[in-house]
Parts: sequence; C-alpha cells; structure tokens
Amino acid sequence: MRRRISLPIKLFLIVFAFVLSCIILISQLSYRYVQKEIRTNDIYFTNQILAKVDQYLTVNFSSFQTILFSFETSVKANMNNPEVIKKQLRELYELNSNYVSNIYLIKDDLSIIGGSTPTRIFDEPLPDRLPMFAEASKNRLTTIVSEPYQSKYSGWTVTMVRYLNGSSNPMAIAVDLDLKAIEDTLFKINKQEHMNLALITASGKIIAGFSGNVGPLDVQDRTFSIGETSAEQILDTTGTSLQLHTKDGMPVSILKKSTEKFNWSIISINDESRLEAALSRLETYYIGLLAAGLLLSLFISFFIAKYIRNPLYALKTKMKRVEQGDLTTTMTINRNDEFGDLSRAFDRMLQQIVELIRRAELHNELERKLEIQVLQSQINPHFLYNTLGSISNVIRLGQIEKVDVVIGSLISLLEYGIADASEKVSLRQELQNVADYIAIQNIRYNRHFHLIENIEDGLVDFPVFRMLLQPIVENSIFHGYNGGGIEGSITIHAYREGGIVMIEVIDQGEGIPSDQITHILTAEPSDLEVKRKRIGLNNIHGRIRLHYGEQFGLQIISIPKEITRVRAVFPVGSFKGDA
Repeated sequence: MRRRISLPIKLFLIVFAFVLSCIILISQLSYRYVQKEIRTNDIYFTNQILAKVDQYLTVNFSSFQTILFSFETSVKANMNNPEVIKKQLRELYELNSNYVSNIYLIKDDLSIIGGSTPTRIFDEPLPDRLPMFAEASKNRLTTIVSEPYQSKYSGWTVTMVRYLNGSSNPMAIAVDLDLKAIEDTLFKINKQEHMNLALITASGKIIAGFSGNVGPLDVQDRTFSIGETSAEQILDTTGTSLQLHTKDGMPVSILKKSTEKFNWSIISINDESRLEAALSRLETYYIGLLAAGLLLSLFISFFIAKYIRNPLYALKTKMKRVEQGDLTTTMTINRNDEFGDLSRAFDRMLQQIVELIRRAELHNELERKLEIQVLQSQINPHFLYNTLGSISNVIRLGQIEKVDVVIGSLISLLEYGIADASEKVSLRQELQNVADYIAIQNIRYNRHFHLIENIEDGLVDFPVFRMLLQPIVENSIFHGYNGGGIEGSITIHAYREGGIVMIEVIDQGEGIPSDQITHILTAEPSDLEVKRKRIGLNNIHGRIRLHYGEQFGLQIISIPKEITRVRAVFPVGSFKGDA
C-alpha cells in the first residue's frame, strides 16, 4: 500500500523544488555569464596590454629612427673631421643610454667608431657585423633590423642598421638596442598584472620577457615550448588566440600580436591562474548565494505551506467532528480569501443541515403520532364490534341476567380504550383490561377461558401500549379456540432476556400452519373480512416498530394442535411513549 502524503507536504516539496530550482538555474546562468564576461574581459584586457607594449615599441622604433637620421646628417656634415663625429657619437649615446646599448659607425673593414666607452677603446673588426653591413649595403634606403644575437660589447641585443649614403667610403650607422631595458619593462608589467609577456622573433626566438622556466613554459636556448607545441608552431597558427595544455594537462591560454614596426610578435602566455583566482572568488560568492537560496527556499516553502496548512487542517478537523456527529462545531476561519469563504460556506451549510434535520425530526414525529392515532382509531371500533357481538349472543341465548355483567365489563373496557392513545399504562393495567375482556368472552361463548399470569418480578409496572394485549388475546380466542368452539387457558408470560423484555400470549388451541405465519404480519390482504380479522396483530406490530425501531415488534411461534406463542419484544430502556 502506497504511503499517503498530505497536501501541505506536497505543496511544501513542490514550492521548495520550484524556488530552489529557479535560484539554482538563475545562479548557474549568472555564473556562466559572469565567467564568460570575465574571460572576455581578460582577453580584452590582455589585448590592451599587448597594444600598449606595441605602442611602446613603436615609440622606441621612432626614437631609434630619429637617432639614425640625425646621426646620418651629422656624419655627412663632418665627414672630414673624425673627432667631431666621435664626440657626437658619445653625446648621442649618453643622451639615449636608457634605450640603447651603443651607437656606432661600421666601416667597410668591419671596424667601428663607437659611442660607448668600450667601443671607443676597442674598435677592432668583428665577424658578426658582416651580415648586418652586407644587408644594409643591399637595401641602402631601408633601416635593417637584425635578429637578436649576443654582442661582444652590447650583450644580448638587436641592431638597427642604415647604410650611409653620399659617403666616399662605404659605411653604415648602427644602433644596438638595450633589450635589458625592454625586458625590465615587460617584467614590470608581468609582475603588476600577473602576466607572462615576451617579444618573439618570427623564428621563435625570445627577444625579451622570458628567462628560465616560467610557469607552464619550457624555456631552452632562447626559445620555448608548451607541452608538445613549439614556439614556431604557435606563431604559425592562424588567429590571435589559442588554447593549449602543458605536459601535466594544465590548460594554457595564449594571445599574440604582431608588432607594427618590427618583424616581431608580442605573446601573452597565462596558465589561467589569474582567471582561476577570479573565478574562485566568484565561486565562493555563488556558493554563498546558493546557501542563501536554499534557506530562502525553505523559508518561502514553509511559509506558503503553513499559510495553506493551517486553514486546511482547521477545515479538516471541523469536517471530522461533523463526521463523528457533532453538528454544533464552530471553527470559523477569519480570512478574507477562498479558505475564509469556504469556512463560512461550510458553516452556513452546517446550519442548514441542522435546520433540515430538526424539521425532518418534527415531521417524522408528527407523522408517527398521526399514524399511531390512526392505528389506535382502528382498535376501538374493532374491539367495540366484537363486544357488541358478545351482547347479541347473550340475549339470543336468553341469558338476560348476564347482560348487566357484560355491560359493566363493556363500560370498563370502553373507559380504558377511549382514553388518550399516547398515555402510557403499566402491564398491570393491561392485565386487568384483559381480565375484563375474557369475562365478557366467557359469557358470550358460555365457555371458561382460564387466564394465567406468569409475570417476572419487577415487570408488572413495565410501561406498555394501551390496548396491547387485548387484540392478541382476542386472536387466541377467535382463531386458536375456534371462536369459542373449544375452551382452554390463555397464559400471559412476561420476562427479561438480555437487553430486551418479552411479553408472550400463549394458547393451546388449533395453532397456525407454518406456511401462514410469515404472511400474518406482512402487507394487509385485499379481502375485507380477512383484513378485519388480522387488524389486531398488524396494529400491535406496527405500533411497536414505530416506537422502538424495525428490530422490535411481534414474533409468532406455533405448533398446530399443541401451542401458539405470540411474543411482543420491547427494549429494556425507558418507554418513549406516543408523544
């Protein structure tokens, strides 16, 4: 058998699930949206940083170009005065020492005239200057930017070279960039913004920005890789952003941007630690939000369930009392909603039911009284008919001296019978009335019908109907003893048995055939003579059932030629009376 779940609990669970689901759904959507926005903003922010670095490099490139152009003009003007050129180189270097490692002239024999202190002293030819000088000679109108290399005097550097046109001797003007200054700038940004920035050449070499193993990077020999992906492969991919994983499976986000003036790329490589930190703070916030949502769901669900449960239980309790028979219960719900309307409608309905029951009881009582009066009105004419017949028989037999006795008994019987039908009488009074009746019948039939009274102690005062026993005794004489054809005793036996009282009228007459017993107390026959003869027993049976209920009334037990027992069954409780 399935367990029954009450409506308030169902309502609580439905509301709780609905509110909590809404909160979880909204929280998840908000979390995903904010997570997406954080990633978008992080990418936007990183791109902004890359653009600023590119602007920084563009400004430096312009500065270096300015240095080259201004020095080119100065060299052309003082071509025959080497000392002036050296002085200008020194001054120009000292003025820009924060950005450059050296400013110098490269001669065709690869010796130099340098601006920095070491190169003013050591100006011997170096083989590593040949590729730059040769490239500048080929592209005399273009500023050449070398690949990063390790210079003997400038360290790790990149050289910008421009061929000196208009000179009688082949020469080129060169500027060694201070990559350490650029790297310091990148490291400062990395530290402040929790980023990993670097300048990378088209071949994947690190110009500035990474040193040693940094986060997810594997840096070796001035190049790097992420997992199984090399720097060249990263640069060759299309698009400005991509996602990779390290050898340990950690996700890495990469953003890259080509510089405007250099053939370099600015790369940002992050292991998402910064993003994860932001998302971690966001997750803490949403966990708190979900906890608050859970408590809010419980509170709202409990409040709504209680708001429905209280009036519902009140109505249920009221209906339970009414079901148990308490029609006077009052549990008005003072609410201006459907429950209040339902409670007031139930009270009005209950009042109408009580009024209908009261009217029905009055109607039934009136109907019962009228029916009893009708039955009582049947008894008196029936009895009077039989008694007058007795007087006629006495006169016909010439027993004139007995007429006064019969009339005296008749007067007693009529006084007893015409009294208020609703008046209660004792069994003693009924027995006296039966004795008067038998006295008349003894004279009428010139027989001796002996009356035997067998009454249990305490029952002589038991309240019974008026004219209860006389019709039964009459049937014993008329039908049991063949209307005086034979004579015999009539016994009246009253006794208790359990919760009932039984009053029996017993005769030893002809008896009643068993096939007729079941029809004696049923519907009246259509034949008027038979109906007149059976009116007494049906009358008594109907009156008892009207007073006490269908389970009481008359019972007939008969053995033909031996004994007939007509039993009236009453409850032991107090007699209700006819009123």
